[in-house]
Amino acid sequence: MTAVKAKKSFGQHFLKSESVVRKIIDLLEASAGEAVVEIGPGRGALTFRLAEAGVRLLAVELERSAFGYLEKRLRGQPNVTLVNKDFLSVTPDEIGFDGFKLIGNLPFNITSPVLDWVVANREYVRLAVFMVQKEMALRVSSSPGSKDWSPPAIFTQLHYDIEYGFDVAAKHFSPPPKVTSAVIRLTPKGAPAVAHFAAFEKVVRASFQRRRKLLVNNLTPEIIGDVVRAREVIAELGLPPRCRAEELPTEKFLELTARLIEYKILQGE
Repeated sequence: MTAVKAKKSFGQHFLKSESVVRKIIDLLEASAGEAVVEIGPGRGALTFRLAEAGVRLLAVELERSAFGYLEKRLRGQPNVTLVNKDFLSVTPDEIGFDGFKLIGNLPFNITSPVLDWVVANREYVRLAVFMVQKEMALRVSSSPGSKDWSPPAIFTQLHYDIEYGFDVAAKHFSPPPKVTSAVIRLTPKGAPAVAHFAAFEKVVRASFQRRRKLLVNNLTPEIIGDVVRAREVIAELGLPPRCRAEELPTEKFLELTARLIEYKILQGE
């Protein structure tokens, strides 16, 4: 059977290293009978090993030729269900498991949306293991004060502990990408939902909209209409007047959001 050809429009780089496949699946820690959802299985490097392990696997593949290839290869596997759909449009109700683990080799252009999906549907996600571009892995696992601290890290780390697993060189893919990849593991914290998350998200995204700008300049006029008032609010939080968003821990963004709602500068939403 002819293997699926990688399509640039889908950002496809298929994993071909058995040793890397084993390391990724080991991080997932999935037992026979456990529910697993795979995002974009492609040629099935992870899919076939998961099927052999006896997990209850739902593999979601958008690209038609890859879906057809997998459908033929996995025919007769009662523990595997294939869905020809964009994963980002799939709801937990459609997945059909009360809870599940997630795994996938994610193209760069869908990594942030998938992380948003994982945060939004966190009550269903038991664990997630993703291969992403190293740049994104560093960003999402970063800490306050680093150049990689960013909204994806803040939103994801609110609800997940993020473990930077290991790097994966370009030679392990077909075709080889121009960048190094890395594997990350997300373990749910079981943290309570953030009050007024929409307002919090708005504050965080505005704070980072121009990374080189001071926090006060990013908050005005989109969030706080008056620069003098913005300086006052920042001072009330015990922050230096010339601080930047990348210096603030998540707790300070939560405090800032709460203060803006208290002062009716933002709506609680």
